[in-house]
Amino acid sequence: MKIIISLLALKELEEASDWYEERAVGLGVLFVEIIYKAFDLIALTPGAYPQKKSNYREFTVNKFPYLVVYELADKEGAIYILHIFHTSRNPKLKYRKR
Repeated sequence: MKIIISLLALKELEEASDWYEERAVGLGVLFVEIIYKAFDLIALTPGAYPQKKSNYREFTVNKFPYLVVYELADKEGAIYILHIFHTSRNPKLKYRKR
């Protein structure tokens, strides 16, 4: 399946990566690598991760307190990445498209 990353998710990824990189050189790069590995795993088995609300699913990221929130669009053969969501944020926000 094709992965489409929302502009919001890209912004969240960039902000988190920058934050980690400011804490330790190379940590931001590691964060991005782990997120992209998560995308690969989601693409391999998109239905394997818990469906939480409507058609939204969540992948729990290893080593970092983040979730990848995504939506399956089977008819289109696509996976829409909605958020790279820090688990300390208000959980009501993780399904918003803006």
